[in-house]
Amino acid sequence: MAFDKLYWARIGFAVVGAFLANVLVADWSLGLSIGIGIYLLSYYVAKYTWYRGSGPEIQGKVYTTGIGSYALVFIFTWILLFTLQVVGFSA
Repeated sequence: MAFDKLYWARIGFAVVGAFLANVLVADWSLGLSIGIGIYLLSYYVAKYTWYRGSGPEIQGKVYTTGIGSYALVFIFTWILLFTLQVVGFSA
């Protein structure tokens, strides 16, 4: 099974999650909760759309594919958007 679509979908979900965390909340713990929630949402979307009839060994791989990249892109994008927001308001 190819996991390329899942990997790139998680990267897209990370960017969207960071944008939502930046726009909707001011507290870092709630922002991280949004990131974790969107990651879990991406798991269920992938599980019930692309990997519906897969065995248990594939389901574990669906859960872990792209987790590191998701976390790094989420944190990077969130910090970048926050920095741009702060610089934009102070200028």
